[in-house]
Amino acid sequence: MKKKLSLTVTRLTCTRNSINIFNSLSFKVSEGQLLIIKGKNGRGKTTLIHCLAGLLSYQGLVKWEGVKGKIGYIGHKFGLKEYETVYDFIKFWKQIYSSNVNIDEVVKFFSLLNILFSPIAFLSFGQKKKLTFVRLYLFNNNVWLLDEPFSGMDEQNRELIYNMIKGHISNEGIAILSTHEKGKIFNIKNAKEIVIE
Repeated sequence: MKKKLSLTVTRLTCTRNSINIFNSLSFKVSEGQLLIIKGKNGRGKTTLIHCLAGLLSYQGLVKWEGVKGKIGYIGHKFGLKEYETVYDFIKFWKQIYSSNVNIDEVVKFFSLLNILFSPIAFLSFGQKKKLTFVRLYLFNNNVWLLDEPFSGMDEQNRELIYNMIKGHISNEGIAILSTHEKGKIFNIKNAKEIVIE
């Protein structure tokens, strides 16, 4: 029997360089839910996401159930090859993920036609960040960890990312994001939040 997608976190504590980043966090997220991590700068939002992704050591329990493939992660570093064109980038990740998504569909969805053959080095910060979401679009998985996904994005691309997250939740995925954003991101159905003090 297929396990239902969920994340259970129990008494999670993380210490780095002898500094206690956060202490004894407990929460649960189920499929079809968005978890918003809030807190002031330096309180450990990124550290928490890294713990959930398995990138940092921690004390306590992080238990994933029903995860399909690998977890999709978007952080502050984009990992882009500046000399590649946008087309090269899409083609490469389509092959890596053995994606059935058509390149033309990707170009249309992300409005990339005008920059399709531009070197990535020539793109703005927001355009580069949008490419990281192209990877998620090609990567057929059910868990997204997103560290400040709206930072550096213009209004049109914020709307695009918002709708991607909303669609992912509607398809019984889990999205966990850190943000300073206010407004409609908090109006997504089945959204819950935790605050790191």
